[in-house]
Amino acid sequence: MEEPLGYSNSQTWQAWFESYQVLWNNTSLIFVASVGVSLAVVVVSWVMGRAGSIRHSPRTQGGKDNSPKEGTEEEDSEKNEDKFDQEKKDVDRVIKYAQHLPGELKKAHQRSLEKTIETDMSEDQRRAEREAQSQQLAAIFKLMQEQEEKFGETTMDEIKDQMKLYCG
Repeated sequence: MEEPLGYSNSQTWQAWFESYQVLWNNTSLIFVASVGVSLAVVVVSWVMGRAGSIRHSPRTQGGKDNSPKEGTEEEDSEKNEDKFDQEKKDVDRVIKYAQHLPGELKKAHQRSLEKTIETDMSEDQRRAEREAQSQQLAAIFKLMQEQEEKFGETTMDEIKDQMKLYCG
């Protein structure tokens, strides 16, 4: 049997090995890690999706065989309503769980911006920024004390704790 293009089998394998070696040496570890994490997320999502569909299948609810049987239209509409109610509960549960995520994303983005800006500031600028924050807090505290019937009795620590909720 004649080798294609005059290359021997060992030369072909050596060329392939060298090609893969060059590819591996020029591939970023970050890229490999991100591809691995992406694949893991896809696999976990697929497994979780299958587990959820098995758990909610009509055959396995309550350990009984609830496979569809011939029934009246009334029974079918009841089943559809039950299914709709279950889906609505699932959606409500997901919304309740994920409700805080947009706020957390905003806070993380805000903290990131603050740190970036702070690293670019000089010490005098940082001191001026802290002083401006203190003055604003004092003005807010004074306003709240002047209108105590509207805001109730508050302390500076309570205001600072409240600010941490919004500013991290």
